[in-house]
Order: sequence, then C-alpha cells, then structure tokens
Amino acid sequence: MLIELRVDNLAVMQRAECSFGPGLNAITGETGAGKSVLLAALALALGGRSDPGLVRAGSERASTHAVFSEVPPSAAQALDGLGVEPDDVLVLGRELQASGRSTARVNAQAVPVSVVRELGEALLEVHGQGASSHWLHESEQRQGVDAFGGDGLLATRALVGELFDSRQRALAELARLRGLQDQETRELEVAVADLEELRAAALVEGEDRELLGERDRLLHSSRLREAAEQLHLAAGGGDLEPSGPSLAAALQRARVVSGIDPELDRAAAQAEEAAVLLQELVLQLGSYLEHLPDDNSRLGEVEERLALLERLARRHGGTLAAAIDRREKAARLVADRGGLTGRLRDLEAEVLALEERLMLACSELSAAREAVAKELEVAVTEDLRQMLMPHARFSVRVWRQPDPHGIPAPDGTRSELGRDGWDRVSFLLAPNRGDQPRPLRETASGGELSRVALALLSHLSRRSGVGTVVFDEIDQGLGGEAANRVGELMRQVSTSRQVICVTHLAPIAARATTHLMVVKKEDGSGVSSRVETLDRERRVLELARLLAGEATPAAARRHAEELLVAVGREVG
Repeated sequence: MLIELRVDNLAVMQRAECSFGPGLNAITGETGAGKSVLLAALALALGGRSDPGLVRAGSERASTHAVFSEVPPSAAQALDGLGVEPDDVLVLGRELQASGRSTARVNAQAVPVSVVRELGEALLEVHGQGASSHWLHESEQRQGVDAFGGDGLLATRALVGELFDSRQRALAELARLRGLQDQETRELEVAVADLEELRAAALVEGEDRELLGERDRLLHSSRLREAAEQLHLAAGGGDLEPSGPSLAAALQRARVVSGIDPELDRAAAQAEEAAVLLQELVLQLGSYLEHLPDDNSRLGEVEERLALLERLARRHGGTLAAAIDRREKAARLVADRGGLTGRLRDLEAEVLALEERLMLACSELSAAREAVAKELEVAVTEDLRQMLMPHARFSVRVWRQPDPHGIPAPDGTRSELGRDGWDRVSFLLAPNRGDQPRPLRETASGGELSRVALALLSHLSRRSGVGTVVFDEIDQGLGGEAANRVGELMRQVSTSRQVICVTHLAPIAARATTHLMVVKKEDGSGVSSRVETLDRERRVLELARLLAGEATPAAARRHAEELLVAVGREVG
C-alpha cells in the first residue's frame, strides 16, 4: 500500500507531501492545478521515463519518493535479490538532474532503474489515458477469470499444477534413466567382454609374486644346485652323520667322562646340539636339491603366464588386484542387468497414469473456466453499459494452442500445457454497436480500458495482483447515474486493495476515505502547487465546487452535504 509521496522541485511543485490511506483515495483540484504532475512524480519514483524538462525552473535537480507498506511476495523476492531489507516500509526514490542524469534508490541504496521499475510493477498499477495495464497480458486475463471462479476453480487449478509438476519430475527422471540405460548398455557390452577375458585367465591374488619367484629360481637353477650340493656334502652328505670323524670321536670320548666336570658337560651338550642341527641341515638341503627345478620348458610357461598377468593388469587398473576387482564388478553388473529396465517400465506406467489424471483435471478446469467466462462477460458488459458505454460487449475467449507434444485431450487433440492447464484466455471488447470483438490491446482506448479494468477488479472477490490501483481521470464524459456507478465500483474494489483516483466528479470523490486536493498558488516568484488533505469542512467546499455547474454556491453546498450523507462517507 502506498502511504506517502514526497515531491521536490518537480514541474510546478516546489515541495509537496501527501499521505494516502487504505481504501479509496480521491485526488481533486482545478484544471491545471498539478494533478498530472503528482501522477508524473509517482510514475518517476516507480521507474518511469525521466524527462529533464520536469525539473522545476531555476532548480538543479528534482526528486520524488514513494513510501510503501505491506510489501507483496513478488516485491519481497526482488528485494532479497538486492540484499535490501524492507523493514517496516519500502521507499522507492528517484533523483533527476537538469542535465538529464537520474539516480534510482531503494531504501536509500542506489539500484538500476530497471530494478525500481520491476518493484513498481509489483506494487502499483495505473489505469488511465496513455497508461498500460496488466489486463492486456493473457496470463493476467487467465488469472482474472480464475479469481472470478472462486475457491472451487482455484482448487482445480492447484490440482492441475501439482499433477503437472509431478509429471515434469517423472519425465525428467525418465529421461535420466533412459540416458543411464544407454550408458548401461555400453557398459554392459564392455563388462561382458572383460568378464569373459578375466574369467578365462583364472586370476589368483598374489599369483604374480609367486611366479616371479619361480622364474628367478628357474633362471639360476644350475648355480643354485651347485651351491646346495656343496653345502650338502660339507654338512655330511646323505649319511645324516656329523661332518668328519673327529666330531663323532670327540662326542664319544665326552660321553665317557660325562658327570666329572660340569663345564665340559655343557660344552659337550652344545656339541650334541650342533650335530643335530647339521643333521637337519642335511635333510633340508637334500629336499631342496630334490625339488629344485631344472626343466627349461617350465621357464617358458612361467614367462608366458607373467606376460598375460602383466597385460591384464595394465588393461584393468595397473595391478593384478585391480584386474581381479574389475572381474568382480563386471560379474555383478552382468548379474544385475534388467533391473534398470524394470524401473523404466514402472516409471513409464507412472507417467501414463499421471497424464490420464492430468487430462481429466485439465478438462474439468477448462469446463469451469468456460462457465465462469460467460458469467464474467455478462457482469463486465453490464458494468460498462452503466459507465456510458451503452453498446459495449465484453467477451472472454477460452482457447488452446495446438502442440503435437502435448498430452491428448478427450477429443484427441493435443495442446500446449503448463501449470495452469492447457487453456489460454483472451479478453475481447466491442466498444460500439456493430463492432466485432477484438483483443483489448487492439481495440480499447485508455479510458475504455480503465473502465474495463475497474469492472473486472470490482468482480474479483479474491485478493490478487498489486496492492494499489490508480485510476487517472477515467470519469471523463461521465455524469449522473454513470458517475455513481463508477464511484460504487471503485469503493467496492477498495475493500480488497488500495485505490487512488484522480477525478472531476463529486459522486466519486464523496465515496473516498481520504480526500486530497491539489492547490495551485501564484505569487511574485511564480506558480507552485501543493497537496492538502481535506477535513470535513473543506471537503464539503471542494465537493460543492465540483457540483456547482450552474447551481448557486449555497445550493451546491447543500448538495455536497447531502451527497456525503447519502454515500455514508462523512468525515470530521
């Protein structure tokens, strides 16, 4: 909600401050007083085009600040991206220099003008001559129809959104699994070939180390045999007796004198142990000589096996252990084939089921929109005819954009689909008798579009869109009952959002909760304008001025008093 607008040195406004309240705010003032400058200041603060000609004569710069409360979620997201904390209020400011340079700020932080413009679009919308409108966008037109449909239609649309999101997630997973399937197919082909090769090799962990040792023995078998034979003979040969007669004779003599001298007994015992060790050495060397290979054909087999192990290790990880690990992994991959195919089959069935549910929900949503569209057509057309557009016809077209990749409807057609269903909505207007309904963008003038917007907003019972709506003199040419109808519609709209209107009609201004008046003052220094909030007495006077016409001042004042009472908007 816009709570304050501050203007300095902009056109005829040297300094002006005006406060706005909730509900309906009316801005009045004599022609040329500066009401258009006030709206220009608001547009400039919200990122509108800067014009150095707006800087007040004799000043170097002009500035304008719009202060908002109740920041909507869409604006809060933009603020998060800037790192700006809205605190209790949000201040959008703009400084314009006479040289043409301008600076935009959000809560005193300098930002690009495009950022302020984005925030402004989320906070406030202006309807009037030369002003654009979000009702010109098809997405907003569809949102308007849905809001008019109420809770039931919105619940169906929410279901469509949930089903659409679920389908999108399932399709994304399906694409991922299909990619994995293609990759798995390639990996499986490689795994089958690797497994066949590695299983045929019958690899055993540590086999390479054993074969290397065997190869060394085979390469040096003659030298190893010669050394072993010499040791064998030196240790006693094949008779398992201690080497030389001297040790045997000495042990015999030591046994005869055993027990006489303990020291000699200990030495004899050590000699006995040496004799036993010699016997064991003879046995070990004999076994070694017996098993020492001397077959040159075995050397060739070992060399060939080692070459195979080295080649497999090089292809499958660099080591024999890595090659064995690859064999186990390939075996598991081959054993697990078919699991991904089953998951794909289940997911494809899930997508089909989701599309069936989505089709039914979209069909239900379309039927609801078409019914609501007809009701909205009647309601808006009636309002337009009460606002001096007696032959206007407002139409709502619900249609679909063909898409060969969309899900099929019950009639077999395929349409472009999104979170809000497959419907597109277009607002059409035939302003005059005999006109063919055409899109609002092509046919509606500023005043006509403003009245369409007012009629639409008055029927949207749910709070949606921006929090503040500005109507700039959409009452031109209206009077009598038409003016009353416009005033009532504005008051109805103001129950769900803030409305600010620039008006020349007393029946509209009288319905305002807050009444502001732009006052022009001329003195020796030139012309300047200011904005005043009217109390009851001054409000009666301003309404009387608007009502005067050919009436006497006294009669106009009585009429103004009666009007305030009649509309139930007494102030004071």
